[in-house]
Amino acid sequence: MNKLQGGHLKQAFRIQGIIGVIAVAIFATQGQWLEAIYGFLIGIANLLILVNSFARADRKAEHDPKQGIQVLYLSAVIRFSLLAVLFVLGLQAFEFAPMPVVLTFVAMQLAQVFNLKGKQRLTD
Repeated sequence: MNKLQGGHLKQAFRIQGIIGVIAVAIFATQGQWLEAIYGFLIGIANLLILVNSFARADRKAEHDPKQGIQVLYLSAVIRFSLLAVLFVLGLQAFEFAPMPVVLTFVAMQLAQVFNLKGKQRLTD
C-alpha cells in the first residue's frame, strides 16, 4: 500500500468513525447505546473488509485486470453475506432494537461519500 492509499485509509476511518461516534452518542441519549455500538462495529467490519479487498484487487490487477475485478466481485458477495449474518445475529439472537443498529451502520456508510470527494475513480 503506497503512502497516498494509507492517507485515504486513515481519512475513511476518521470520517466514518466520527459519524459513527455521533450516531452512538445520539442513541445513547435514548438508552440504546449498545445497539448503536453494534451497528458501529458492523460498519467498521465492513470498512476493514472493503479496504483489504481493494488492496488485494490492486495487487492482482497489476498482473491481470480481470483478476482484480474478480476479487472485487467476490468481496461484494462476502461482505453482503457477512453483513446479513451480523444483522440477523444482532436483531434476533441479541434482540437488539433494529433502528439504532441499522441507522448507525447506514450513517457510517453514507459518510463514505465524503471520502470520495475529489476522486475520479472508486479505487483512487
